[in-house]
Amino acid sequence: MRYVSTRGDTPACGFEDALLAGLAPDGGLFLLEAWPTLSAGEIKALGGKSYPELAAVLMMPYLNGEIGEDVFAELVAEAYRDFEGEAVAPLVELEPGLWLLELFHGPTLAFKDIALQVLGRLFDHVLSKRGERVTIVGATEMLTSPEVLPGFRILVGDLFRV
Repeated sequence: MRYVSTRGDTPACGFEDALLAGLAPDGGLFLLEAWPTLSAGEIKALGGKSYPELAAVLMMPYLNGEIGEDVFAELVAEAYRDFEGEAVAPLVELEPGLWLLELFHGPTLAFKDIALQVLGRLFDHVLSKRGERVTIVGATEMLTSPEVLPGFRILVGDLFRV
């Protein structure tokens, strides 16, 4: 499974290269050449798994084997450890037939925690494996920055400031 640019002028690359590049060199967004699918049996086997277990299984095909299953499962488990409650993103019935997915149980109480807590750990893992460093420049409006930047706390530790 390779990643290609939406503009088509960048050679296909693997997950780690796409992760660290952000945007493709031609200014496009990276997307998969082909989307992974699950069989009915694979979907049935997901029953009873915790949110972190489900997340790890569902995201694993996107990594193209570049991060081992056990390592990735631990990264995902760590990412969701600081969420309020075991469900991470509980589905709450407001009234019969009306459901709400709550995406505010993460460390910053923002929906962005669902992805960014994993993303920061992926950056840390890949950069450590490669012996590389990255500079993250965050430019957002004031309402977003308090939610976005803590997702990268793992990379900068005590140097982190909002």
